[in-house]
Amino acid sequence: MSRFKTLAITAIALLFTLLPVASAQAAGIPITLTTTPVSLDLHIAPGTQTSSTLQFKNSSSVALPVNMQVQVFGAYGSSGQAAITKPKPSDPSTSWVSFSPSSFTAQPNVWTAVKMTINLPKTASLGYYYAVIFKPTIPTTTPQARSTSVKGSNAILVLVDSASGNEKKSISVANFSANKHVYEYLPVNFSVTLHNSGNIYLAPSGDIFISRNSDMSHSIATIPFNSSGANILPSSNRVFKNSWTDGFPVFVAKTINGQPVFDKKGDPIYSLNWDFSKANKFRFGKYYAQLTISYNDGTANKILTSQVSFWVIPWKLILLIIGGLVLLIIIWEYSKRTIKKLWRTLRRKKPEKDTK
Repeated sequence: MSRFKTLAITAIALLFTLLPVASAQAAGIPITLTTTPVSLDLHIAPGTQTSSTLQFKNSSSVALPVNMQVQVFGAYGSSGQAAITKPKPSDPSTSWVSFSPSSFTAQPNVWTAVKMTINLPKTASLGYYYAVIFKPTIPTTTPQARSTSVKGSNAILVLVDSASGNEKKSISVANFSANKHVYEYLPVNFSVTLHNSGNIYLAPSGDIFISRNSDMSHSIATIPFNSSGANILPSSNRVFKNSWTDGFPVFVAKTINGQPVFDKKGDPIYSLNWDFSKANKFRFGKYYAQLTISYNDGTANKILTSQVSFWVIPWKLILLIIGGLVLLIIIWEYSKRTIKKLWRTLRRKKPEKDTK
């Protein structure tokens, strides 16, 4: 990634519609900038144009001048982050993007709408990945304001699919695994790594099915996969995380006042939750998980599958039950011997006859 001069790192998190991505302290004046949407997925045919409305909010007590900028982004790592960079001099794609207004003054606590228009030429092909940046500047009307600046920028990620005939759509499952082979209780945490070997972004969808048998003839649980519609950029991997939590009992993250609790190492602390309304979902034995995803390669739907097995063995509970049974047997055997001994003693002791 050394060829990238990264200006900002922003996560593609389509679960949210509002994302505050920059915050600064200007001479005691808190400045929080908010943009929406987080990202856009646009399909634009070559030789046509489309417009979208972007929103910006300045949650501070001072007005801020804002300039619109457009850059490009690519995949950063495998967790869905984006590396925002300046386009290469030979890349004309950013010249196809315009804004109205291209600059404005963001009043405090007021949403400002900006119209973005993308005009693709007839020669456009494949996909284009824009980072629309709202670049604020601090007013210099006071000595306090002149001494500070806002670091970073607010970016909205825009993915454009030109739907040209040059597109190659191809995804493969690089890895599907559970983080353990044996669990005491649920949850079971799955990791899915998908590789996009094509030249256009894709958002596959599907499910993870849980079954007692390897042929998956009887599914006992279904976990949606990539329900948020997260994209995988070309020539990159993306890791997805899923969990099977529907069991009894189940480990849950410990919270205080709605906030997660962490140990000294910074790891979340879990506690065992006994929800007896789910007592019929006691998990024990060997299970199979099958990943089934689909995507359209331009001509037909492609189906990909992968399978992993794991065990759920509540060994502490089993030891407790065995220990209880052993204790009951010991008590029973001791009681039988005591009763027999007492009975033999009573039988030996005959009542004295009355000689009068």
